[in-house]
Amino acid sequence: MVKIKNETRRNKTFHILITIIACTLVISGVILGIWFYVFNRNHEETNDAQVEQYVTPIMSRITGYVQEVRFDENQFVHKGDTLVVIDNREYQSKLNVALADVQNAKQNSVVAEKNAINTASATAINEAQLEAAKSNLWKTKLEYERYKALVSEEAATSQQLEKVKADYELAQAHFQEMKNRIHSSALSTSVAEANVPTTQTNIASKQAVADNAALFLSYTIITAPYDGWVGKRTLQPGQLVKEGQSLLSIVSKEKWITANFKETQLQYLKVGQDVEIKADALSDKTFVGTIASLSPASGARFSLLPPDNATGNFVKIEQRIPVRIQLKDSDKQTDFLRAGMNITVIAAH
Repeated sequence: MVKIKNETRRNKTFHILITIIACTLVISGVILGIWFYVFNRNHEETNDAQVEQYVTPIMSRITGYVQEVRFDENQFVHKGDTLVVIDNREYQSKLNVALADVQNAKQNSVVAEKNAINTASATAINEAQLEAAKSNLWKTKLEYERYKALVSEEAATSQQLEKVKADYELAQAHFQEMKNRIHSSALSTSVAEANVPTTQTNIASKQAVADNAALFLSYTIITAPYDGWVGKRTLQPGQLVKEGQSLLSIVSKEKWITANFKETQLQYLKVGQDVEIKADALSDKTFVGTIASLSPASGARFSLLPPDNATGNFVKIEQRIPVRIQLKDSDKQTDFLRAGMNITVIAAH
């Protein structure tokens, strides 16, 4: 009898316990459902989000052999730090030849300028000699006319007249010679002066070649374009690299979140709105961000082959709009985040 009563009491206790557990589960489910309803009504959430950073490939602008590699894999570098040094002997010799050509062109220009000055001086001398020849011609002409008058009056002999006439004709010939010489000298001066701008142009041309050679020489030193982390290292000294070959990649310090919200959620989002950010890699850490911008088109429109609904195979699919979110936490707090990490973004209405 006692045994039956004890068993009955245990069964009753068990049923009461089951009832309490069931009631607790029902009440918890109701509370959770209400919370979930209220939360979803006042919040927009997406787990289609990732950490983004600029990943810049660094390419070689020349062909040559790698002389030095001055970075380690995953190393942080500053803007302007030397990453790779390419053997520059070939490009240095080209620059030396170009600089020699510039110097030669400058010397030729100096010679041309001095030649123009010399020919101009010769023209001035010839003009002075022309004045002397003109005076001599005038003198011999007067002498000739005077002797002609004397001969007509039989005051002078024909022999004297012939001598004076010969002097007069000689003075005429010398005067004409000086005029021709001045004309020739003027032409030479014009040619010499016209040659000066040509030599200056030649200097500019040679200098442009030298500048281009110096530019190619500078390409033998490859530097970091901005502060960031170097990615995987695949280079070794002595390796031949070609123009346009990718040498390494740099990941920027700047970070942001790209969250792809459904088009039905977009009406509750606006620029400047604060959002809550959770990273899958950090279960106990929450970040704060601000919506910086909303994409002008859906992600599908930016794809290589965007869908065309006019082809007759239309299936209505809810589109997602990329939203750029700027992190508000300090760089030290967000240092753990890496490009490509999965993120959950929650935006309150």
